[in-house]
Amino acid sequence: QTLYKFVPDHCEVKNVNRSLVDMKVGKCYKLSRTELYLNVSFYLRVDIPNNHVGQILITGYQFRSNEYREGPIRFMMGVCSALSSKDFDIPHMLSNSNFQCPIRKGVHYYAYKVYPNATNMPPLIPEGKWKIQIDYMYLNRYTTFSVEWYMGIEYPIIFG
Repeated sequence: QTLYKFVPDHCEVKNVNRSLVDMKVGKCYKLSRTELYLNVSFYLRVDIPNNHVGQILITGYQFRSNEYREGPIRFMMGVCSALSSKDFDIPHMLSNSNFQCPIRKGVHYYAYKVYPNATNMPPLIPEGKWKIQIDYMYLNRYTTFSVEWYMGIEYPIIFG
């Protein structure tokens, strides 16, 4: 889709569960108005062999009435399905990573220069300020860690 574009603001790695993950790096870097990258480097303390053990919960919060409120975006998918998915620009976002299933404890995993691109996202997301929260879940109950992306969604003005 080319109807809208992302305008990155900032991102944060949060809710790191130290009993499940040894997070070495979890940091975002804003290089310019249009470039924001996430770098992560970690060792898991548990195995994630399949979608039943590891999940990703994605929730969208739209900025309304002076706060981020949960919006129309909320879904869960298995980690292994997500890693092999062609949707949501995942292959491009993880092009500088070594993630693959099964994910094994004690192995050094990393992803560098991760950033979402609007071209492979669903169409017609409302314009405005958004927070996209990605929770990496273990056994569908425990958050391993979360990434919060803050961004604007802008539609170009077309004169015609």
